[in-house]
Amino acid sequence: MFATMKINKFAGSKMNFVTKLPATLALVLLLCFVTLGACTDTPTVTQPGPGNCDEGETYNEITETCQPVDGDSDSDPDGDTDPDGDTDPDPDGDTDPDPADLDPWDDESGDGIPNQYDNCPFHYNPDQTDTAGDGVGDVCDNCPDVANPDQTASPGNPVDDRGIVMGDACAPGVMYFDVETDTSGDGVPDAYDNCPDHYNPDQIDSSGDGIGDACDNCPDHYNPQQVSSPGNPVDSRGIPVGDACAPVPNNIPICAGQSTEFERVDPNVYISFDLSGSMGTTRLAEAKQGLDQIADELANDIRFGLGTYPHPSNGGCSIGHILDVDNYSATQLKNTWAPYYALGCTPMVDAMADIRNNNRLNQNAADSAVNAVLLITDGVPNCGGTGTCGSQSGQVEAVVNIIQDLRALDVLTFVVGFQIDHPSLTQFADAGGTDTPFLATNANDLSNAMRDVADLLVSCSYVLEMTPEDPDKIWVKVDGVYMDTDDYSFNTSTNTLDLSDSACTQVRSIDADSLNMEIELGCADDCVPESPSGLLCDLYYDNCGEPYPCDECSPEICDGQDNNCSGVIDDNCPECGIFEAPCQNDDDCCEPFVCNDDNTCGHECYPSNAVCTSNSQCCSGACSGSPGNPGICITG
Repeated sequence: MFATMKINKFAGSKMNFVTKLPATLALVLLLCFVTLGACTDTPTVTQPGPGNCDEGETYNEITETCQPVDGDSDSDPDGDTDPDGDTDPDPDGDTDPDPADLDPWDDESGDGIPNQYDNCPFHYNPDQTDTAGDGVGDVCDNCPDVANPDQTASPGNPVDDRGIVMGDACAPGVMYFDVETDTSGDGVPDAYDNCPDHYNPDQIDSSGDGIGDACDNCPDHYNPQQVSSPGNPVDSRGIPVGDACAPVPNNIPICAGQSTEFERVDPNVYISFDLSGSMGTTRLAEAKQGLDQIADELANDIRFGLGTYPHPSNGGCSIGHILDVDNYSATQLKNTWAPYYALGCTPMVDAMADIRNNNRLNQNAADSAVNAVLLITDGVPNCGGTGTCGSQSGQVEAVVNIIQDLRALDVLTFVVGFQIDHPSLTQFADAGGTDTPFLATNANDLSNAMRDVADLLVSCSYVLEMTPEDPDKIWVKVDGVYMDTDDYSFNTSTNTLDLSDSACTQVRSIDADSLNMEIELGCADDCVPESPSGLLCDLYYDNCGEPYPCDECSPEICDGQDNNCSGVIDDNCPECGIFEAPCQNDDDCCEPFVCNDDNTCGHECYPSNAVCTSNSQCCSGACSGSPGNPGICITG
């Protein structure tokens, strides 16, 4: 209260004194009286001039004033004196005058760059930084990291942290940065969503083609192009089925095909069964149980023959041929080996020699049948079979030689080690053309091994005569009926069509003497690459199923590279060269730049009284200013 009364007491006389002082000093004194009640010292008034500006200001010799480095006294990017841009030039373009209306040799922003050369003439930016290389300085560029010389900004674009309305080239929802829009509301932004219009928060993609199962027209087939020809049926989701899984080709053009006519011939398998003493009662029982399972499952698909070593009747180291290769019922086969028991040594050499020497696989067999030996053993050869036993390594070598002889006659040898794993088994399998032996420890293992052998012998793979134009467009007809597309697959590395187990069973179950298989190959689609737009830089872009030809995707800048993977170098950049761009003549440079002696676009010399910062800028060669302290060109 005391201070207030004191101010009121002296107000009249002191104000009369203040009004007679220079305006600057009067303001200082007035502030002193208001805040302190009285001033005891008279302030020293410093006139503006070079070296006499406050920190954060620079002196402009043209206007003879100190100006803030950040442009506080006129339009500036930080909005200190013009936050809404209503009354003077501002970065969002609402009321900015046309730079062309400025005196080309004046310096509107006071940064030492004449207006005609200033890439932000209304903003203080002496360094003229232009990250995007589009001719617009960063300080006023509405997309400083993306080349957009037109600075187009649509109504409704957000304002960045500088108060500048973002340009369409970088505004969310336009290009590059939209990681928020989620059309389907599944929590995955459209930019990353493999089905942006379908709710699929799990993003499941069973076929790995980049299209989520929720919207994939062939969710179990790799078909990134999602081609669906007219006439394809509509699935339960209401989506037209894609060509890759269409049950019939309909209107899809067929470019090639082949017919595979074959008489269904069962393979010939001669079982060479080890009955040596090491099999024992338990092990032999397991083996016979496995053979029973084989008989039940495969008697109708395979023509079996049978030999044993030793022979169950002769004993010792004898061998025996029991059944010629032929068609037998499961009961016949099981009754044959049911009474067998283990005895004697392992005369494997003589047993395999008997198969070779007596042509056991060709008896009663069709000429076109696949021939194979199934060698079942629980040990290695340990006797010659005639009472004269050689070394084990010598007998192994003898068996390998016999198996190689059989292979030369187109007879494969499959080896099953029953409760044994010995290096010799691998030698036998390798010689027989089957690479590795099967190892079985029980009845189920033995029957599983035979199933694998059957899959190899009863062929369900077909090598195509020509390479399909589109591996996703293959249809198979058996006796005039199209198979389900899930029942076969195409192996591109071997150019082979592989039937599934169920389809293979279907083919094998046909009782007719012959069947006809037709394979139809659809034409490839004409692929028209689309230029990517709105790409996120960290997303992978597919171009007709192939990676787009660029190393990485980033916003486009004017640097002679295809930064945004659009297929166009420096798209959206000025057609003429901007400051420091390479040039051959003045026509290569954007006005008002000219092509200098160093073959780069730059300033032409400045006339008298033009703003300058170095002598080299002036036609007269004399500048009153210096870097950081602009002056004018002086006539010499």
